[in-house]
Amino acid sequence: MLQSVSAQAPEKLTLASAIRNALANSPFQTAAKADLEGAKASERVARANTGPQISANAFGTSGNNAAAYGSPPMVEPPVWMLVPTGSFLDANLSLMVPLFSPRLRSMIDSAKGQSQAAVGDLDEVRADIALAVTDAYDRVLLARQMIRAEESKVAATQELVKTAKAMFDAGQGIEASVQRSQAELSHAERSLTSARNDEAKALIDLQAAMNADFNRPIDPSGDLNVEAPTMSLEDSIQLAKKNRGLVVSALARQNSTNSEVRAAQDQRKPQLYGAIMGDATNRSDMGGLSAGLTLSIPIFDGGRINAQVAQARSMRAKATATAKQALISVERDVRQAWLDIATAKANLTSSESAVRASAAAFEVAALRVRAGKAILVEQLDALEALIRAKSDLAQAQFDQAMAIAKLNRAMGAKS
Repeated sequence: MLQSVSAQAPEKLTLASAIRNALANSPFQTAAKADLEGAKASERVARANTGPQISANAFGTSGNNAAAYGSPPMVEPPVWMLVPTGSFLDANLSLMVPLFSPRLRSMIDSAKGQSQAAVGDLDEVRADIALAVTDAYDRVLLARQMIRAEESKVAATQELVKTAKAMFDAGQGIEASVQRSQAELSHAERSLTSARNDEAKALIDLQAAMNADFNRPIDPSGDLNVEAPTMSLEDSIQLAKKNRGLVVSALARQNSTNSEVRAAQDQRKPQLYGAIMGDATNRSDMGGLSAGLTLSIPIFDGGRINAQVAQARSMRAKATATAKQALISVERDVRQAWLDIATAKANLTSSESAVRASAAAFEVAALRVRAGKAILVEQLDALEALIRAKSDLAQAQFDQAMAIAKLNRAMGAKS
């Protein structure tokens, strides 16, 4: 008999495996990879234009007027044939090689820049996915720490209820203390239910971040204790400006537009091609082999090249501004992450101290109540302060973990 979905054993996860699953299933990464493959294909097209090209052509004509026929569109190299009157058959093989064409080299550099930009874009997508999964994953761990805190509160309050009832039954307490402890127990149970609901929602968010099957349960493991970075702020900034996909992409596009400007300007330069052509025909006075050089120099184009150069320069100016903004954005992200880490570290230290102090205060209050030197309300207040301190500690650990994750994201750390 098949198991129901709810009876499936949860899939054990680490943060690393969650990120791998997310990357494997992400449509955003699939799209970015497709863009990269397209850019690489465009680069191959540009490189192919600098090599020899061969075409095979055939002509069959009949008529009482000589005419010029060309090979079909998109055939490289193209062939034009001046056919005579009468019936004419021709089989042609044509070879053309660019010997000097600066524009083709500039077009290769432009396409190469676009390929490098696509690599940077893919890195950015991967980093965004990794950060989103890390955030969702750590929120599950945070929710579980909150659950443990609320569970300890429920357990402690249950003991307080027993103590209050025992003291009341022994004539050493009042009914109001019993009712107060029972009210606190009800509140603690509601808080625990809410904490478990938060965990369930956090798990759903994690499944969504992983593009996982919602019907398959998962069980993240680990804790929120993450080591702080050891490098300096300036080293972090330099690493970010070197590795961050956003910067890599922007600088590559800037280089590509530089090549586009050169390609547009190179249209004014001469182009030299070598060509060899062989023909076999049904006419004895035609056919054979021929070889030659073709040189082309633009003289007048109605302002087309000037307009294309101006267009390329405007795109270069835009790409340059985008690259500058990318560097500023990356440095801002690193500096903000460092501030968040410093704040989280300070909050973590104070929260750890608060937990120790609150735990000691609760023990003292419990002893005083058992000795009859304090009322139950003091112990309830001490318990509330202890649970609040534990919750603050969990939040501080989460904040530090996410601040470090954001710093790694800002520096362009690879997943």
